[in-house]
Amino acid sequence: MTSIALVVALAGCSKEQDGEERNYATPNSLCGVAVKSILISPFLPPGDHVSTKRTFPDGGTEQCTLTVDRANVTVIAKQKWWPEKDSVLDVAPSSVWRKSRHTVEGDNFLYSGIGAVGKTKDCADPTHPDQSLFTIIQSFTPDREDARTMQKLIKAYTKEVEQSKACHPKRPEPSKS
Repeated sequence: MTSIALVVALAGCSKEQDGEERNYATPNSLCGVAVKSILISPFLPPGDHVSTKRTFPDGGTEQCTLTVDRANVTVIAKQKWWPEKDSVLDVAPSSVWRKSRHTVEGDNFLYSGIGAVGKTKDCADPTHPDQSLFTIIQSFTPDREDARTMQKLIKAYTKEVEQSKACHPKRPEPSKS
């Protein structure tokens, strides 16, 4: 019985690359939007406790904040309605795209080592006409830059948002006959 308890206890604790420990389990979602914990983990610092908080700061934004040890905001993920004609560069917080190394991937993704923006495909909402649903992720943990993982994280997060109830499929325009 003791060995089972030890295995369970160790499952919630992970070793960081620099030898520091996390005494918490990395979440496998961002406030209900499923994302593999391995994609979130590189942006989280060592500590004892991680918590998530879902807020709606304005009429077109849903925000998920990950905090470690009740004091350090480490990751913020957002779903935000924005004018349809705008690009990921228009939506990206300046801290993300002003990094010396950021990448724009087509019209749908922009990412750097500390953040990313995604533009969903075919999402509509009658309360947000002529707007597109964008996803935004920002990391605030010092010395935790990882552009390759951020690229994977924004793509996975955007795909899950596209499949969620936040995204209503766009209806085709009625033909004028």
